[in-house]
Amino acid sequence: MLQWTVVCGTIVFMFQGRGPIMKEQVIHIDGYRVRINTWGETYLPTIVCLHGLGNSSLSFLEIGEALKSEYHMVSIDLPGHGRSEAFKSEEEYSMTGMVGWIHDVLAKLGVSGFYFLAHSYGADIALHFMKEYGSSVIRTILIDGGYTTKKSFYEIVDGLAQSPDWKWPNINSVEKEVHYTTESFTAFEYPSLTAFLENEEAKASEWSTLKRKASEDYVKEVDGKIKLIATPEVATAAIRSMAQSPIRDLYQELDSEKITLLVATLPAEFSVINEGLLEDVKRMSDITIKYIEDTTHMLHWDDREAVVGEIRRDFK
Repeated sequence: MLQWTVVCGTIVFMFQGRGPIMKEQVIHIDGYRVRINTWGETYLPTIVCLHGLGNSSLSFLEIGEALKSEYHMVSIDLPGHGRSEAFKSEEEYSMTGMVGWIHDVLAKLGVSGFYFLAHSYGADIALHFMKEYGSSVIRTILIDGGYTTKKSFYEIVDGLAQSPDWKWPNINSVEKEVHYTTESFTAFEYPSLTAFLENEEAKASEWSTLKRKASEDYVKEVDGKIKLIATPEVATAAIRSMAQSPIRDLYQELDSEKITLLVATLPAEFSVINEGLLEDVKRMSDITIKYIEDTTHMLHWDDREAVVGEIRRDFK
């Protein structure tokens, strides 16, 4: 059973008979509300977690629970996700804006000299942060992210779409991706929280109380329907920011030896896209690339133990 209490203004969540899972903290940066979830004591090595587009800081809930006795894990709701306020303008979502925002959040929390664990969109932000503040980052693990340069992605998809066997949309430009994402985020709707959670459980390779809690954290009720907390506007601002700040431009400016990239292998038909994108990484850097078999883009949900094992090996 999930329980919670308030200690000195910080919400502490716990499961009956299992001790504390996480602490929830709210701060304000430039007038915007920011929620942070943490696990572990502050004297332990710190891991800063950045989630993917549409998710929340609680997407790392299982990993935080697994590692709370070994690391101080700091997981941040990105703007417009979870319980963090959305930015008012699209320009604030630029990579320069996001890096400055992350820097200000960590400064307010007193975090320095940390490890990065970053998924998808969060992985792009982490690499841009490393370019500006590389001395603050000890090592980084990217979870199926930080290797999708939009221009390369559009070219690869456009080539594949010429085949009559290709079943996916031909997303070959920023505007088409913005359109497709807007439609997807708008169409995301369930008649009840129960229906949504049943769908999440059906998709999961392994379901748990913690995954249920994490799933509940990125949706809200709107007019009796369950919708994503992250709006189409937030999603498209993120996509434009990634397109405007190509990730491939960073590789030669980063210390590759500090970075490990974990790559999902499912769905299998996307492997040709991933391999094409990874050619940039291999050609322009010495980043360590590891494929985690039988995992989807939510790799840290599909194989938590693989990610936990990589953390224990890399973050010493």
